[in-house]
Amino acid sequence: MSQQVNFLGAAAGNAKQDFYNRAAERSISAQDVSQRLVISANYDLPFGRKRRFLGSAPKAVDFVLGGWQANGIATFQTGTPIQISNGQNALNLFTANQRASSTGVDPWVPGPTSERLTHYFNQAAFFQSGSFQFGTLGRFLPNIRGIGSNNIDASIFKNFHATERFNAQFRAEAFNVANHPYWNNPGTTINDLANFGIITTKGGQRRIMQLGLKLIF
Repeated sequence: MSQQVNFLGAAAGNAKQDFYNRAAERSISAQDVSQRLVISANYDLPFGRKRRFLGSAPKAVDFVLGGWQANGIATFQTGTPIQISNGQNALNLFTANQRASSTGVDPWVPGPTSERLTHYFNQAAFFQSGSFQFGTLGRFLPNIRGIGSNNIDASIFKNFHATERFNAQFRAEAFNVANHPYWNNPGTTINDLANFGIITTKGGQRRIMQLGLKLIF
């Protein structure tokens, strides 16, 4: 007796083509991030009262130079896997999800994203599977991933200690300090020729700076 195979996952990760061929569903996870590095740092500047420098400074000097703190967080990571859509479901086999097929050409295209906006991957590496045919591609491409992350946020705080109980904090914060461009993933539907393999829109946030005043008690 045959048994339907269920694959748990999110979105494309749950799409299966042949219910009776487990080996064809073997793939990396839809949420897989192969490399991720996060670095964060906080540093109290050594100036002002009870600090290494200007420890006995008058209140007026301490008001200007003391109580400063620098902070930063940097995030670098690769993108998640890409799945190529066949653009139609011509299998006519229950609720199976038909996949596109490979021409045997390597889809990998080297170079920075900004130079691959119209050919993020080699579109000639794929073709649309015909009616009643299983596509030869796996659930996800083995060597092509979506857009990764390259972001640095930074801030500077100034603490004003009015009393032991009350502390006012001035905050200057910047997100995406380097104003690194963010791109959305390329089109992955094979019969959508105007978008297939092409990055058409930007995503994420541009550089944002804000000022704030916070009362801590």
